[in-house]
Amino acid sequence: MIARISTTLPCNTDDFWDIIIKPNSLQYVTSPVIKFKPIDHQSLESDWIPNKLYILQIYLFNIIPLGNHNIELKEIDRSKNIIKSEETGLLARVWNHTITFSPSGKNEIHYVDEIEIQAGILTPVIWTFAHLFYRHRQRRWKKLLADTMS
Repeated sequence: MIARISTTLPCNTDDFWDIIIKPNSLQYVTSPVIKFKPIDHQSLESDWIPNKLYILQIYLFNIIPLGNHNIELKEIDRSKNIIKSEETGLLARVWNHTITFSPSGKNEIHYVDEIEIQAGILTPVIWTFAHLFYRHRQRRWKKLLADTMS
């Protein structure tokens, strides 16, 4: 199943690239629902690196362990404003995430999260969670941008 969630963010594409390329931005936008803890404590210290496998422990509300979550960024293309990752975890054997964004007005971008989810019999439940979770993430992007750009 594919989940597709979009919003408008108050920034330009260059400013957004400066923020989205940082793994600590992922930690911020997923908080407090999901917390990622790297197996290798140094792996989230620099910008995302294409084709590097990030093995993370994932926690719901920073308490409930949900097993390991593997992220490999397959494409980071500034000219196309796209980031693609192939991900897998305990509950979803496929969680492929594509982020796209484009200018949509003066100092605004149209931002889209598209997630391919394969989780066997749990797919409809995980798909529903993804819709709620990515709406949360998009609200957190707006907050992070407001805090960063003010």
